[in-house]
Amino acid sequence: MSIANPQPHPQETQHDRTNTNPLMLPEILWQIGPQLDQQHIAHCVLACKTWNVALTPFLFQRVALPKRKLLPSGKFGTRPIIAAIQRNGAYIRHLVCSPDSNTILRQITPQCTAVETLVLGKITPEVLPILRLCRNTLVRLEMTPNPHSNSTTTLTQTYQRSLSVLGYSQVLPRSETTALLGAILDLPHLDHLVLDYLGLCDPAQVLSFFDYCKKLSILELHNNAVLVQAPHDMELSCLRSLSLIDSSMQLADQMMLFLQCPSLDHVTWRKDGATIPIQTLSRTWSSGLRPLKLLDIANVKVPDEGLAEALIHFPRLEQFVARDTLFGPLSKKAIIDAMRSTLEVLDLVDCPAATSEVVTEIMSLCWSLKSISADCLRVLDVLESKWVCGDLEELRVVFIGPSMMNSKSATQLAIYNRIATLKRLRLLSLGRYGSTSRWSVRSILDLSLNNGLGLLASLTELREFDFCQIYHNIGIEELKFMLKSWPRLEAVHGILSADKDRAAFMESYIQRVRPSVRVKRNLKYQRASGRD
Repeated sequence: MSIANPQPHPQETQHDRTNTNPLMLPEILWQIGPQLDQQHIAHCVLACKTWNVALTPFLFQRVALPKRKLLPSGKFGTRPIIAAIQRNGAYIRHLVCSPDSNTILRQITPQCTAVETLVLGKITPEVLPILRLCRNTLVRLEMTPNPHSNSTTTLTQTYQRSLSVLGYSQVLPRSETTALLGAILDLPHLDHLVLDYLGLCDPAQVLSFFDYCKKLSILELHNNAVLVQAPHDMELSCLRSLSLIDSSMQLADQMMLFLQCPSLDHVTWRKDGATIPIQTLSRTWSSGLRPLKLLDIANVKVPDEGLAEALIHFPRLEQFVARDTLFGPLSKKAIIDAMRSTLEVLDLVDCPAATSEVVTEIMSLCWSLKSISADCLRVLDVLESKWVCGDLEELRVVFIGPSMMNSKSATQLAIYNRIATLKRLRLLSLGRYGSTSRWSVRSILDLSLNNGLGLLASLTELREFDFCQIYHNIGIEELKFMLKSWPRLEAVHGILSADKDRAAFMESYIQRVRPSVRVKRNLKYQRASGRD
């Protein structure tokens, strides 16, 4: 959220105020600030005193606390950024804490008085002060600690043993749970809540917690956040999005919780390796609840016929994340029959039955697609079909051979020509896109100008380009082409060269010519988020 009408700095001079150049007027700079990313703002604040004063608040709106630096002496040092955060803490609206930065959080809390979004990588008593200090400003709280953190080592033996008997682990001590729950329930404006490892099991606490959730719009419960069922006679009518990810609750109780939320349009239900009753949920859902727009069931093992039955009941579905499931021909038919005009996002990575033919047919019939992720497409399937999803913004797929034309070069030109028709692409991934599978496939593309990469000059909207796990021939000429032809490029993912010195030279070239472009050597899968 942008800062509305920040106050002029006391050191601002009258000369600054009367300067006739519009870019020296704070009122103009306050309008420009929200449109810039942090990297550009960081350069702007070094330009002059007026820009520094006007734009510094926007530089500190989003802050990610750094990891503590271990000095040679064995002690943790205080980085200069801590002092800068302390000076500008009042401007922070979005604060992200890594699992080992809660000590730093304690140092800056008194200055952070207006945080609206707080993301915690580890739950400890040190987070209580900022929850209380920002009680009237917090609207989004994410408490998702590292599952390997030491937050459980202080459990009493009796309490830990009793939870182990029930099959629970990795939860907070009871005293910490009580204190943190009390702080959460005291947040009057919270709208988005993500919880993990809180370990709620006391009936009174569970009742208070779900009663509080009545006013939330988005709720996400991971693992052992809540250990027992929600009160069955309670209706959570304000919830629009509910996510249960590897929840310790019984599957029947999880399904009941979904049915207690009549206003849901986003559902994420994951239970790694489990067979969730998605068909039963879908049949009940179609009897009067709000039409579903997003369904994320990644990593579950529902049979293809079960998925197909469920999809038939969601004809207005816009986003379907089925990564690492048994999605197959029957589910494909359900999508084509029921939602070819509505489905915008489809993720089929690591689905063994989602073959090249299945993916190609979906792309040939579902014209509303804006994002598709899959394992691989055979060249023959691509060349023999016509993609109707001309508005595609995200394409994640590996093109594989063998070549079916006169030469491999001609095959590559045909593929590049097909990709070039997708002029609205914002993300192009020709690698494995962070797949969890141990196997990899060989792309037929070698990413060189000689074999057709230059045909992608039409992708002027491209922001991200991924070539992870691809054997390629990218050189300095290919880099020059990318930086010139893709003016909005923000990130490239992949190893530029097997030779470390050459890779370092190419990265330094990118930073010199387009410092705003980030180079990442690997791409980790991120859960699909809702499209507004």
